[in-house]
Amino acid sequence: SGINAEYGGTLFHLQEALDKTLKMSRYDPNKGHYWSFDPPAPSKEEKLRSEPCSQFQRESVDKLIDILTKKYQHFMLRTGPVVTEQQNLKQESKDEPQR
Repeated sequence: SGINAEYGGTLFHLQEALDKTLKMSRYDPNKGHYWSFDPPAPSKEEKLRSEPCSQFQRESVDKLIDILTKKYQHFMLRTGPVVTEQQNLKQESKDEPQR
């Protein structure tokens, strides 16, 4: 099954390369076959796919992150050592002079 996955991935990339190559190949009855390396203008669908996210999506995600950070502050990573109450009491008892 691992070999099949590798073959599938390789075939996918080869098919993509072939498709791009066929898009660059041109034929003119006067010139014959030739290559056109100028990239074609992207379609609307390709433009939408290339944009990572819309303004609405960014605002929505920012609101969700804000809500979650307010709700679960105690789970957030803290910088520096975290001292619990027990550790604090142990430290205080060590600092007191012994009689």
